[in-house]
Amino acid sequence: MIWFVRDLDLLTVVLRAAMLAFEALLLGGVAYLLVAVRPAKASATVENACHRGIRMAAFALVATEVVMVLVSGALLLSGSDLTLKDVTTTSFFRADSLAILFAIGLWICARLKSSAATAAMLPLSLLMLASTVSISHAAARIDYRGLLAVLTAAHHLGTAAWVGAMPYLWISLGRVENVDEARRLTERYSRMALLGAATLMLAGVGMAKFYVGTWSGLYTTAYGVMLVAKIWLFLTMIALGAGNWFLVRRLASDPEPLLARLRRVAEAEICLGFLVILTAASLTAQAPAVDVTSQERLTSHEIYVRMHPEPPRMSSPPLAALAPPSSLEEAVKDGQFVATVGSDDTDRAWSEYNHHWAGLIVLIAGLLALLSRHPTMRWARFWPLSFAGLAVFIVLRADPENWPLGPRPFWESFVAPDVLQHRFGALLIVVFAAFECAVQAGKLRAKWATYVFPAMCALGAAMLLTHEHSARDVKEALIAEMSHTPIALLGMTAGCGRWLELRLGESRMATIASYVWPLSLALVGVVLLNYRELA
Repeated sequence: MIWFVRDLDLLTVVLRAAMLAFEALLLGGVAYLLVAVRPAKASATVENACHRGIRMAAFALVATEVVMVLVSGALLLSGSDLTLKDVTTTSFFRADSLAILFAIGLWICARLKSSAATAAMLPLSLLMLASTVSISHAAARIDYRGLLAVLTAAHHLGTAAWVGAMPYLWISLGRVENVDEARRLTERYSRMALLGAATLMLAGVGMAKFYVGTWSGLYTTAYGVMLVAKIWLFLTMIALGAGNWFLVRRLASDPEPLLARLRRVAEAEICLGFLVILTAASLTAQAPAVDVTSQERLTSHEIYVRMHPEPPRMSSPPLAALAPPSSLEEAVKDGQFVATVGSDDTDRAWSEYNHHWAGLIVLIAGLLALLSRHPTMRWARFWPLSFAGLAVFIVLRADPENWPLGPRPFWESFVAPDVLQHRFGALLIVVFAAFECAVQAGKLRAKWATYVFPAMCALGAAMLLTHEHSARDVKEALIAEMSHTPIALLGMTAGCGRWLELRLGESRMATIASYVWPLSLALVGVVLLNYRELA
């Protein structure tokens, strides 16, 4: 836990992501209630579920805001001569405190359920949004502050109307009394979501104009790379949303199976939507591209030198060439108090060797999963066993300073944070390999068991998108970001593809998804095979 808490960048990104997610859920719930539930004259069961969701989102937002205030306040008090009274005068304290009050007001309104309380939700939501925008990137700008604040607010509103309201629709479709009620709700939500998506996109384009500035900012800065990832996820959501839009148009012809399919596709869309919010939280931790100096930007030549395809490194450097390992006491101290420990060219070559072997194993797993689609190659369904080889490789070769390659004993080396993380990861891989292999072979038939693989893909993608590479060289950190971000996007694509295959049953979309996820897994291996730390 100490490694997570000491990584304040990661902690603040996670808290910021939680705040944005709960804000979208809260505002989206209010929008869904006012635009869809009330005008559609939904049943009491649906309306009560909507009020309950709003209360839960408000409570979660208040809790997250309180933690954020405490963490930010503690950082200010520990790193300066400020007093507690000084902290209470800061802009973040005031803005977060107001957001907490407005969220509590929305919780009370959702609890009361009266017409007056429902009407009060709209101004309270707008006031809460204003308090959030007041501490965004827009508020820190000198030029065009007002315009950027409006664009930021529109961006948040579009996210809430589309992504934040979608879970309420998903819940409603499971509680409606008849097909006609479901059709009324989906039609009203679809119009609101379409407007929200358009607002989000137009506001995003406007913000990119001011925060990125030039096309080169998209690939020469960390802000640009994360923005490209966000755009990719947005376009994937648009594709799924377009499918749902056409489903809504066909509800009159065959409503019951189409409603079930609509609900299942919405599950993947919800997952993608909140990953977009997580990516947006990571963006807030980066300086806008227009503020990054030319010395800190990558050049096209530097990107080509490090990213162009080369044969993978399948043999490790000689052990004698590695730097002598430090003592375990020093390793523990570095792991707890040093953000990044330096490494020489031999260490980097060993890291490339590790990544390339991992890439080969993942590529094999993806190709076997793809072959298993063919009726005559059912033996390939045991593709998860490939990951068992990856786990063995991690234990034996990932940390050359430890047993069996180095002088550090096996059990004693567990006190080193990086070693513990690697071996715990290897254990998880073994568990996953055995678990998913049983699922693929039909030995483990529990429905929940089939969802472990897509859930792990989504979790891994989220971790990669929030992880900040704190290398001493800004350009090295950006190169690492450029190689890991595609892995996160492909991992999410694989997870959503597998989820849709499982949830949609016998359908054309499920068939397409059954080929998309193995290809995405194989492409992860291809990206890893081209990973390099040496020019």
